[in-house]
Amino acid sequence: MLIKLLSCFALLSLSFLIQAEQFQAPLTDTRWQVTETPLMCTLSQPIADFGEAKFQRQSGGQLSLTFTTKSYPASQGNVNFEIAEAPWQNVEQRSIIVEQPTIKGQTEFVLSGPFANQALTQIQQGRFPTVRYHSQNIPNEISVLLSTIHLADSLPDFQRCLENLPSYSFDDVSKLTVYFSSELSSLTPQAKQALTKLADYVKMDTSVKRITISGHTDNHGRKRINEALSVSRTMTIKNFLINQCKIDASLISTSSHRESNPISSNKSSTGRALNRRAEVEVFR
Repeated sequence: MLIKLLSCFALLSLSFLIQAEQFQAPLTDTRWQVTETPLMCTLSQPIADFGEAKFQRQSGGQLSLTFTTKSYPASQGNVNFEIAEAPWQNVEQRSIIVEQPTIKGQTEFVLSGPFANQALTQIQQGRFPTVRYHSQNIPNEISVLLSTIHLADSLPDFQRCLENLPSYSFDDVSKLTVYFSSELSSLTPQAKQALTKLADYVKMDTSVKRITISGHTDNHGRKRINEALSVSRTMTIKNFLINQCKIDASLISTSSHRESNPISSNKSSTGRALNRRAEVEVFR
């Protein structure tokens, strides 16, 4: 009888250790939160005693799934991103999405691109995206499951946010070159379209601090005329951004350089066409 009691106690202790190493949101208190900005969508779930997991996408970027912990930093080794069946189905088998190396002290485990899309699809089908790795804080392997409970309450808002995200990022608009015809400072339809796209992004990104516009010419014509032309090109762009795109004038600074900063040789018509330009740069 004593041996049986000790055996039962050992099994209970082992079960406790296994449970202590597996983390997921409580079935009775699983919470999802959708956070929206004009340039980012986040769908997050707190995981008790571990940290947080979140799906996230920025404008112009790919979807990612990130598991973050403060209590269980990784040891050097590998992390497995997996898909587990719902616990109540009593199926232990898991399918591996991808395996990645970990470094000692790592606290974020990121799945991105098609792999993150796969995880989002699987969780919509009732399966649990999971990470499995070794922590430097405890000897046994850690398993963290992202729960599907109450997902249907928040998923529509997250998907709507994703649909409304701009298809371009800060890097796509941070540098723009506008070209001009010889001796002219008028904007082409293509230039107006590109400037409008830049302005639309700037109005959504509150971290933008300034926009610079520098005007340039080729080496044809007198310096006095080229100076006025390079100024006119910068002012045409500045006025378009302010008057047509409603950008705050205080964000914009201009400079003119005539023919002093060519980007190509002025000995050919192709080179001169490249030098007749204004460079627009956005800074955070």
